[in-house]
Amino acid sequence: MLTALAFLAGFFALLGLALFRHPIFGLYAYMATFYIHPPSRWWAQNLPDLRWAFLSAGVTLLAIFIHRSRLHQGRAAWYASVPGALLIVFVAWFWVQSLWALDAETHREAAVQFTKYLVAFYLIYRLAETPARLRDILLVHVAGCMYLGILALMADNFVGGRLNGVGGPGIDDANSLGMFLGTGAVAAGILVLVERGWRQIFCIVAAPMIVNGIVLAASRGAFLGVLAGALVLFLVKPPKYRSLFWAFAIAGTIGTVSLMDQRFIDRMLSITDAVERTEEIDASAQSRWELKAAQLRMFVEYPFGSGHKGTAVLSPRFLDAKWLTHRPGEDESAAARASHNTFLTALVEQGIPGAVIYLSLVGWGVLAVLRLRRAVRAGWPRETAYGGAPAAALAVVLIAGVFTDYLMAEVQIWMLALLAAHRLLARGAVVPAVASAVPAGPAAATRGGHAIARRAASER
Repeated sequence: MLTALAFLAGFFALLGLALFRHPIFGLYAYMATFYIHPPSRWWAQNLPDLRWAFLSAGVTLLAIFIHRSRLHQGRAAWYASVPGALLIVFVAWFWVQSLWALDAETHREAAVQFTKYLVAFYLIYRLAETPARLRDILLVHVAGCMYLGILALMADNFVGGRLNGVGGPGIDDANSLGMFLGTGAVAAGILVLVERGWRQIFCIVAAPMIVNGIVLAASRGAFLGVLAGALVLFLVKPPKYRSLFWAFAIAGTIGTVSLMDQRFIDRMLSITDAVERTEEIDASAQSRWELKAAQLRMFVEYPFGSGHKGTAVLSPRFLDAKWLTHRPGEDESAAARASHNTFLTALVEQGIPGAVIYLSLVGWGVLAVLRLRRAVRAGWPRETAYGGAPAAALAVVLIAGVFTDYLMAEVQIWMLALLAAHRLLARGAVVPAVASAVPAGPAAATRGGHAIARRAASER
């Protein structure tokens, strides 16, 4: 009961701060409902169902309106950003597909959910208005992932040697939990590198708990995703932090290896089963290959998409019965197989438009990483490095999504919003950072100013 009262006090305190001080506190409340998710916790059984996420998002929107004069007024609209525009088109396409979706009810629910994601994108993009705000949002994410890591440490809900049921909706299975914690791990990595003082110490303490949760989840896709995220961090690390990066990387590797048990090691060593076809390939990996081949045939028949969860609807027609699955207690006639690859989900269920939008978002993310790498190597402000966190987190989701369907993963919406906000902040930081290097004299200053303007425009 005390835990429930503490949650209520903290939640409504944040909403009060949002209304009377700054909307960012409402965003923190919204994010907290995702990590904590009271309906999934035993201590919340006596709490009223207040639709915590909806309430916090609504209060944050109201607070933005109330404090609009205090917020940055000159920044580009959220829908003018590349990911914002693409997500709007994607949501519109979702609603158009309602006309022919095979599972109409499930598709409508997904369309509503993605519409809500647009609100989440707007809130994060709008409130990450300074480097300090962006950093604090990342810190909240690290704190939330640490909380989940602590829950994972105390949990005993292992199925097949893998931890399930720790997170709330969307992260309650081992694969999704591992992926989600992976985004927190790379965010902690960049903050440990760039920050000093209590923030750095906090992330150093949080990182082992987050990594331990990833080990307990034992997700091969999440493990590869974290490696991809670490590679992005390596690419975008500021040169002046090179020695510190390698020191923390070595310490982190030693710490991660010390947390691994034989169960985790055996599962990671079986990664090749998921990407190679051999006579000894396991049934799970074989079924994934069969499913991918079937999804390509589904796409040929439904080039404009079969609607959300269309893969599961079509799977009995395109897959042999031995590859289908059903929940315990369900009739075998209900057996089906859902998608296990994010791109193929977009291709089969949202068709050509969905696949194009997905690839466009991936391409924008890759370009953002390359631009960020150029920026940090050019010696732009320290805060430029913050963009490495959402960029690396998106790499985690992208690579983990090769093995699991994360099209509806909300964390990628958060990270897209943070990266889009960071691109805007980085462009604004160009002039003061580079102007000091402009040679003296009117002509030189003019040439330098034009060069800065051209460079800033190229970063859009």
